[in-house]
Amino acid sequence: MTPETSPAPAPPTSTRARGRPRHLAAAQYGIWESQRHAPAVPLHECGVALTLTGALDRLALHRAVARALGETETLRTRFHMTPHGPRRALVPPPLPVLTVTDLRHEADPEAVADARIRADLATVTDLARQDPCAHELFLLGPERALLYFRYHHIVLDGFGQYLYLRRLAELYEAFESGRAPTAPAAVPLERLAADEAAYLRSPQYAEDAAYWHAERSTTAPPDGSGGPDGPDAPPAADAPDSPGHPAAADGPGIPRCPVAADGHAVPPDGHAAPPGPAVSRTAVLTPHRLGTLLAAGRGEGPAPVGHEAATLIAATAVWSYDRHGGRTGIVVNLPVTARRSRAELDTPAQLANELPLRLAVDPDTSFAALVRHTGVKVREALRHQRHRAVGPSPRTAEPVATPPAPQVNVMTFGALSGFGSCRATCRQYPVGLVADIDLNVYRELPAPNEGRENEEVRTGPGHLPPYGLRLEFRANSHRHRPDDVSRHRRRFLELLDAVAGRPDLPLARHL
Repeated sequence: MTPETSPAPAPPTSTRARGRPRHLAAAQYGIWESQRHAPAVPLHECGVALTLTGALDRLALHRAVARALGETETLRTRFHMTPHGPRRALVPPPLPVLTVTDLRHEADPEAVADARIRADLATVTDLARQDPCAHELFLLGPERALLYFRYHHIVLDGFGQYLYLRRLAELYEAFESGRAPTAPAAVPLERLAADEAAYLRSPQYAEDAAYWHAERSTTAPPDGSGGPDGPDAPPAADAPDSPGHPAAADGPGIPRCPVAADGHAVPPDGHAAPPGPAVSRTAVLTPHRLGTLLAAGRGEGPAPVGHEAATLIAATAVWSYDRHGGRTGIVVNLPVTARRSRAELDTPAQLANELPLRLAVDPDTSFAALVRHTGVKVREALRHQRHRAVGPSPRTAEPVATPPAPQVNVMTFGALSGFGSCRATCRQYPVGLVADIDLNVYRELPAPNEGRENEEVRTGPGHLPPYGLRLEFRANSHRHRPDDVSRHRRRFLELLDAVAGRPDLPLARHL
């Protein structure tokens, strides 16, 4: 590893080198607690790699990274436990801000870079003593490099990562072309903390709390995600098919397993399967295949806002219904940005929330009807997305049980395709361990040689989207073998094609 000398960093937005201790944001409490209870496990190490093709200006990149770090307070924080609870404080930017590693002599530089990234993400960041992020540039060949950005999830969520990379690309483009960069849109973390404190005192907070209390108190779906007394209600003894003791069916040939109170599956020997490293399988929905699915979920009329997410969540509910032996009440956990204000939408930070969507899957209704039902539930939930319905409360620090359910993380808010004069291809390295099966959804941009086909998709019949989606199935390796995950992926795609082909039929006809 051969670090290059970095130029002097540009002055940061905040000239304060070290701030006084502050409370953690509400979104950070759960991450802090889980890391504190498993200090040696890389639960929340995140990474993204940008493959850059073209003539890279390395001096401009050094300047861009230095400026971006100066502007982004969340990436310059340290975390400490105090007698009054966890606190965060600002620290100066790291030096050097960018490490350069030359792999051009390697037989397979991409494989070497990937192995080094995975090894790095397998190590745990000491949040009190180490920087919560790092940047490394791997030189792969002539006009080909890989920019790796690692960060701890306590400082950035997925949308925050997107905002940061977008700003980094803007700064690089400015420095590469010799222009002065535009002023940053991000605000100091103190502004976000003040907004959060105001929210906790507002009528909106009370309204949001009442909504989620009502959601947890309604008649629970018969899948173990809660009951009239809320998700923490004790299970009935010796009743394996009761709401308190659900059975998790993993598909044909896989024995049903009860679910423990912590949401982990209990194998036949009675021991709960803990969260484990992910076994991943991916699939790509082409623009045509995605457009057909969206049209099926839309029915007649134009697609409403959020229709893409509602369609995928509804499809996941159908898959979960099929997987769990026909339970009509399904919970799907939906990560959201939890950003409402302009300041929150402009500032890289960790603000995300996870919302438990309770969906009624009626086998006698159509897929289009389920999408409409899902859309209503998503819109209602988003109106109350800032309230922490699950996870520790910033007021009490008491954990609230998370329903055992699949998670669908729809990250289609943007895709970085250019980095100054270079073309950029983005690869995400998923975070942490998996409890059961998660589905991550990314926007898939067409390759450069697909431009003509892409234009036909834009203007052709049905006005199909000019992009596809990459679906990443991440399963707990303690529970699922690679062949199991491939089978789950295959069944999910079969259901997608079935409901897209005949969205008017009752769901029971597709199962």
